[in-house]
Amino acid sequence: MTGRIVVGIDGSQLSGNALEWAVARARLGGEHLELVNSYNLAAPVDFFGYHGLATSQHLEWYIELSEQLLEAANARVRELAPDLTCTVTSQMGHPAHTLAAVSETADAIVVGRRGLGAAASALLGSVSNQLTVQAKCPVIVVGAGELPTEGPVVVGVDGSEFGTNALRYAIAEAAVRKTSVRAVVAFDVLDGAVPADPELGARMRAGVQEDVVGTIGQALDEAQGNNPAAVSVDPVAVEGRAAEVILAHADDAQQIVVGTHGKGLIRRILLGSVSRQILNDADRPIAVVDLPES
Repeated sequence: MTGRIVVGIDGSQLSGNALEWAVARARLGGEHLELVNSYNLAAPVDFFGYHGLATSQHLEWYIELSEQLLEAANARVRELAPDLTCTVTSQMGHPAHTLAAVSETADAIVVGRRGLGAAASALLGSVSNQLTVQAKCPVIVVGAGELPTEGPVVVGVDGSEFGTNALRYAIAEAAVRKTSVRAVVAFDVLDGAVPADPELGARMRAGVQEDVVGTIGQALDEAQGNNPAAVSVDPVAVEGRAAEVILAHADDAQQIVVGTHGKGLIRRILLGSVSRQILNDADRPIAVVDLPES
């Protein structure tokens, strides 16, 4: 761990929300912040009524605007947490690629769900989506809603190594936040596979649920080495669609944690589409966690 949280800055309100989340998190864990703005000359220029391709003059505009955005963000950090160490980085390039590169030596990357900054280098939804695939560290996606500071950390678990690593991260976050973890497994029993006999159908569902509870127990056993603070973990197994189940059990959460995708035997949670749906629909910060680099 480097003790470093990187925040994507683009001048949008969502970028501002991401910054405030990162400041609060850094104050809890003692990390320092690096604020990054990336400007992309491959995009058409749209400055104050001028439309066209970028030139050397426009590059100077981009650089100046980038520096202004970072200075404003740095001032906000000083306002919120004067003692917090904060550095700024202005760099030419595509925002997703720039942030993915710096993620190799970061503890986390924090971005707004969608940005629309004036620099045309905004952290749009496509950027956050790219980061969840390219980043070498957890990606925290912050939306427009409130930033809760109470409640459990909710994590989706599925018996795969992706879900287990997400659980490890959730436990570590809960320890820093001095809260608990709610580990959610979703399962379904296809209606067409359930016999007409109600009693047999009920036994089938009970058997699947038992398997799911075992999945949570196995994941907890594998993740316990990352639980030095003995964080309380509450297992929840619910029949239903994965994304809907996770969101339904995260109404009181201060953070949701999902894996990039899952390939466990249950096969009903943390697929790429599930993580994307949670990213689109959740009203609170989401951490997307991949496997650690070997």
